[in-house]
Amino acid sequence: MRLHELLQESYDDKLISAVSDLLAIAMAKDLKKISMQKFQEVLAKQGYPASVDEIIQAVDKSGFASSVNKIEIVPSSELSIDNDKEQEQPAVDVGNMAGNQAMSDIKSEL
Repeated sequence: MRLHELLQESYDDKLISAVSDLLAIAMAKDLKKISMQKFQEVLAKQGYPASVDEIIQAVDKSGFASSVNKIEIVPSSELSIDNDKEQEQPAVDVGNMAGNQAMSDIKSEL
């Protein structure tokens, strides 16, 4: 059982790292909110098919979000705002954002 625990801990650390990277990209692009569904899809494409509860836990541990729930993630670059006063922000295509960053990284290595 010890091996299973080590593998799970390693996976959790990698998931937190992937979550942190995506949230850092979102903050750099000045995103106000990220759809949980899109965030989950991008993580799955990167090899981390995590449940919403696992993502919430990883986001909390990353320290890169000021708010997270089953619907959306608010990056820590944004202060919590009363939802009654806030205008509705459109969901952001995190997959496209991550793809653009990946292509940028590949081009910079060439």
